[in-house]
Amino acid sequence: MKRIIPLLLALSCMFALCACSPVAQQSESFIMDTIVTQTVYASDNSVVRQNNQILRDIENEMSKTIPTSDIGRMNAQNVQDVEISDATAQVLQACIEQAKVTGGTFDPALGGVVAAWGFGTDNARVPGEEELEGLLAHTDYNAISVSANENGQSVANAGGTQVDLGGAVKGYALDCLAQNLADNDISSAILSLGGSIYAVGTKPDGSAYKIGIRDPFGGENDYMAKLTLDGKFVSTSGTYERGFTQGGKYYFHILDPETGHPAESGLAAVTVICTSGILSDIYSTALFVMGAERGVAFAQEQGVDALFLTDDKRVITTDGFAEKYGLTVTNKDYHE
Repeated sequence: MKRIIPLLLALSCMFALCACSPVAQQSESFIMDTIVTQTVYASDNSVVRQNNQILRDIENEMSKTIPTSDIGRMNAQNVQDVEISDATAQVLQACIEQAKVTGGTFDPALGGVVAAWGFGTDNARVPGEEELEGLLAHTDYNAISVSANENGQSVANAGGTQVDLGGAVKGYALDCLAQNLADNDISSAILSLGGSIYAVGTKPDGSAYKIGIRDPFGGENDYMAKLTLDGKFVSTSGTYERGFTQGGKYYFHILDPETGHPAESGLAAVTVICTSGILSDIYSTALFVMGAERGVAFAQEQGVDALFLTDDKRVITTDGFAEKYGLTVTNKDYHE
């Protein structure tokens, strides 16, 4: 009997250890108009399910295509004050602030212009110049103001501007998911929301999480480089993401707020890495519009890391990028 009790105790401890050991909890879903993939090392899939619910809540609050969302109601009511959630207020204020910081190369007030182009819909087309001029006249982000009241937060839109948070909300969503991982003591995970990714920790075998940088001139599974990521956010904006061809010319979705046309900056893609999901998302768009020379200077001034791929397949980075992230160019068509 004395021998059996220690044996039973040892077996109980072993089974308890196995039951609690983190294993890969994986998920693929379609939320926020993009494919969401998760690999979270945990004892069960509760954190993955929590993350999916967080994303659905954000989508219901901030999607411009959902009429009952904060943004949908605000765009429909135009000038009137509209009550919005604290989360929407936070994202909207961050977008307005960064529109000023980036000199308008990121602009959350381009909703009407983006809608006219119809990227990603069956109604994609090139708007006429007169139409674009009329829409650009109502793209003043300074006319949008967020304020607190007794009921919470509200937004006023003095300029009749159509707001589109698409260039920031996925990065914000990753910030929320990263916080949820931390709250649940998750030490190893990689999450992807379209062109934005967050990774923390290492794989169970101790190896780092590696991500590929897509070749903007190749297919969706073609990559031109790879890098490692731990505890940071990466977002990429590229010409390949959404676009259409009309009259033999390809038009992509990254618009220059000054012209209302796709940005002609000499770039095919920009990747930004930093400690903020929403800033990585915003800056990847802003730097694309700026172009490589101005973009490098801006990124280094803001303390973020960036990689630029030019139309002629040059690779340009901020100082120390390759060393920080173990950048390896795998497609020899690209050069510095």
